[in-house]
Amino acid sequence: MKGEKNTTSGSELSKPLLKRLTDYMWGKLHSPIYVEDLASESNMSTFHFARSFKKTTGHSPHKYLTTMRLEKALTLMPTNVTLAEVASESGFSDQAHFTRVFKKRMGTTPAAYRRKLKKEAATRAKQA
Repeated sequence: MKGEKNTTSGSELSKPLLKRLTDYMWGKLHSPIYVEDLASESNMSTFHFARSFKKTTGHSPHKYLTTMRLEKALTLMPTNVTLAEVASESGFSDQAHFTRVFKKRMGTTPAAYRRKLKKEAATRAKQA
């Protein structure tokens, strides 16, 4: 009615669309991904897309993407690639950015996390 505010906060994304978007993000994880790109993939305005994405996932597109990047980084941590390469391959702008985000989310630095992984692997190897 005239004079009433729209109290809905946007519609949720369909499961196939969300899958397509997450596949898109995984495929381009190593490079910059902008909300405008995701909105365009969804055939939505940036504002509407951001609201719908948050309603569907519970997270902003940026936070969701950062979580994906951390997941990728965690898979690379047990390998012998340098932390700078982990940061780059996971899509962080540089190693310092990666370290800040990692420490904030994981409670420890990437280097300390990697040392812990190696120590645990050595302990398991001794027990075997």
